[in-house]
Amino acid sequence: MTETNSEIFDRVIDAFNRRGLEAAVEYFDDDVEVYDPDLPEGMRILGRQAVLDTFGQILAAFETMKVADYESISVGDRVIGLIHIAGYGEGRRGGMGFEQRDAHVMTFKDGKIVYWRLYLDQAEALADAGLDPGLAYARRPDGSPNS
Repeated sequence: MTETNSEIFDRVIDAFNRRGLEAAVEYFDDDVEVYDPDLPEGMRILGRQAVLDTFGQILAAFETMKVADYESISVGDRVIGLIHIAGYGEGRRGGMGFEQRDAHVMTFKDGKIVYWRLYLDQAEALADAGLDPGLAYARRPDGSPNS
């Protein structure tokens, strides 16, 4: 039985949480393209090694970085992940925590991720996928944004 894209996405999250970035990118195509608007000038990253280099530098600032929870929604060849990520590291002035809710949209081809788009706003990711942006707010009991 062939795995669905959503099941592969689950494995990516599990690999990242258990073994880190290197394990997660095993599910990426060698020529993956990544767009992250949070990087300088909305930088595009091309290739698995460039993903490791770029995000490896960012993650190196933290002792721990884990996906605390997430929800995935399949839409054709894409999976939208509404992500809650949390990390901790030691800075010059002591401990520093990091927590963010964002969205990751991954396009799959032949069981590999060929395009990964990060969104700082979960509602924007859902709207871009043709889904109800209100789904981004459904996860918090008070109805406040998850982004």
